[in-house]
Amino acid sequence: MSYFKIIENIISSAKGDPPLKGIRVVEFAHYILGPNIPRLLAQLGAEVVKIEPPPRGDRWKYPSMWGGKGFYKGMRIDYLYLNSNKYFVGIDYRKEEGRKLVLELVKGADVFIENMEPGTLDKYGFGYLQLREVNPKLIYVSASGYGNWGPLSRLPSYDIIGQAESGVIDITGWEDGVNEAYRLPDYPGDWLPSTMAVSAILAALIYRERTGRGQYIDLSQAASMQRFMYHFTYMSITGSRLKRSGFIDPSAYVSGVFKTADGKFVALAAMTERQYDVLAEAVPGLRGLRDTRDPESLWKKYEIVRSWASSKRLDELLDFGKKAGVPIQPVLNDKEVLDDPWRAERGSILKIKDRLYGEIVVPGPIVKMSRTPLVVRWVARPVGYHNRLVLLHKLGLSKAEVERLEREGVVGYWDGQLGNMPPPGWKAEEDPVYMGEKDEVEI
Repeated sequence: MSYFKIIENIISSAKGDPPLKGIRVVEFAHYILGPNIPRLLAQLGAEVVKIEPPPRGDRWKYPSMWGGKGFYKGMRIDYLYLNSNKYFVGIDYRKEEGRKLVLELVKGADVFIENMEPGTLDKYGFGYLQLREVNPKLIYVSASGYGNWGPLSRLPSYDIIGQAESGVIDITGWEDGVNEAYRLPDYPGDWLPSTMAVSAILAALIYRERTGRGQYIDLSQAASMQRFMYHFTYMSITGSRLKRSGFIDPSAYVSGVFKTADGKFVALAAMTERQYDVLAEAVPGLRGLRDTRDPESLWKKYEIVRSWASSKRLDELLDFGKKAGVPIQPVLNDKEVLDDPWRAERGSILKIKDRLYGEIVVPGPIVKMSRTPLVVRWVARPVGYHNRLVLLHKLGLSKAEVERLEREGVVGYWDGQLGNMPPPGWKAEEDPVYMGEKDEVEI
């Protein structure tokens, strides 16, 4: 049996508990930057309780995409998977009893995650200094645009602001001709920093295991994005600004995105001498230019390959790449990604049957592990959907107490607006999870 088949078998036979089983997380977050942190922790097995003020809760569930698109059975599509594997409680924390409920959840938590504007939660009694008095072992994560101190710390931020402030947008586009800079789509200013936060939380959990001490983690969106950049180091050493590179990789012998004869797009990268030399055998005009690496030569080589690629069909280029050992792959569209058998085989594109929203395709868990399989069990729920489950079984309240809290508006539920509702046809009395009779993991 080959090494690769053995690895495949090890991964596919993983049956153990997830690595963060038993870790409890309280989420007080909205939009993408904050909620993606507990989403990833939940994939690793942590139990996440997302607190929202009823009835509207997290505001990310309401914006429509491109004039009204982007909702599925009453919920925003990306909100569904962004908040998978979480328990949803609706608590009016401005009321004293609501505030006490939040503190009770914090007492039993290992991690608290928030991404409100700096100072907001301190005003409500949930700042780090207040919660560490309640739970000294708590790991408190505060995610914001610029961190919790410094001249920009009180300013709001979103993905595009983080991209701009970090320097990412400045290096997009072309240096000459088209004087434009571009926002990278799909919110990398949120996804990337939030992913970095997970590594800090795992380190803090290990530190707490050794010392018994919790700690505060301050995540700046703009500063985290900047961590992916090296342009400022280049500037400090050379005194010069790196030029914008458009389609090409300035570190490669030759690379870029090219249009084919049949109107498709393909990416090509010759990073090694061998790859370049093989490519140069096929592309007229490339031979002899391998070691010319100045900007003008890089663009000259790009133009030569562009002319060659435009005379070939996509399948011809892919066949050449496979035979020559030169990395060449198509630029996939959404449907091609969705239908790609390789992604389905690895679980990168995951089709789950959610108990409420039915069959839905979501991104698979972030990695594959040999002893502790990661799963996506369910997607988002409306505000307060798990109120009874959490209050009865995780906080130990009586049914009468929960009913009183509901009557007095201390805990509440969704408002039924598009983006914040159960699917059509859902019946409360027939749903044992909503009624607090069963856990999501039991069904």
